[in-house]
This record gives sequence, structure tokens and C-alpha cells, in this order.
Amino acid sequence: KLRLAYHDQHPEFPMLLDIMQEIMRQQGILLEGVALNYDDWANGKANVDLWLGTVNFPIPEEWNVGTWLLGSPLLRHAISGGDDALLAQWETQWHAETISAEQLVRETTRSGWLQPLFHHWMRLKGPDRARGIHLNNLGWFDFRSTWIEPGP
Repeated sequence: KLRLAYHDQHPEFPMLLDIMQEIMRQQGILLEGVALNYDDWANGKANVDLWLGTVNFPIPEEWNVGTWLLGSPLLRHAISGGDDALLAQWETQWHAETISAEQLVRETTRSGWLQPLFHHWMRLKGPDRARGIHLNNLGWFDFRSTWIEPGP
């Protein structure tokens, strides 16, 4: 039996959980889903085996990917398997610019602690005078930051 935590407000996660449960069931593994509020999910506050999440990287991706990996409380523990010395080494290298975001992703995926499942290319386009158009970290359009610049 494995337990998988996911953010309870993401509309795709229950569907993904159902699919993953069926695939795991075919292998003789019971997968239990644990829906968490965002704060508990983001801070890794659950006794589970797996974490399902999503992220949206604004430009510049290079900087944002590394910052996400080393700055998220959940990922800080997960990407190194709890090895504090390895995490400290990566942080030192990141700040010294001797390791790139691509290298960090390669290290964490090669070790098996982080496994990207799929990728969406999302781009928003609005009127030429629209400002502040972007997706939030969950990949949702953030209406709070968008405004239309007054015309001539």
C-alpha cells in the first residue's frame, strides 16, 4: 500500500489519482489518495509516500526552476531524499552559480526523488493593452494582477 498526497483544489488531481490507482492496482499495489489543503501540501505536512504536484515557471525559467527546487519546503526535503549535506551542497553550488537548474533537475530525476509525469505548454494572450497577464503557480489564470492600460 502506498499513500499519495495532492493539493485538494487542483481540478485535474482526482482524475490523475483515479488513473494512477488503476495502473497500480493492475500491479497489485493499493494507492490511497490523501487530499491536502495547499499549505499542508506545500510544506510536506503529511505522512505519505508520494506527492503529486504541479508548477508553473514564468520566464526566466532557468532561474525559476532552481529557485523552486531549492526554495519549496516540500521539495527541499524530497529532492535529496532527506540528505541534508547533499541539499546544502546544491544550495552552495546554486548560489555560487556552479550548478545550473538543468543540472539540478538532472540530479534529482536521476536519483529518483523527482519524476516529472507530463508537461503542458501554456501561454496567455490578451489585448495589446493588457498588463500583468500570467498564470499562478498552479497554472491558473490570476485575475488579481491583470489590468488594461488606458487607450490613447
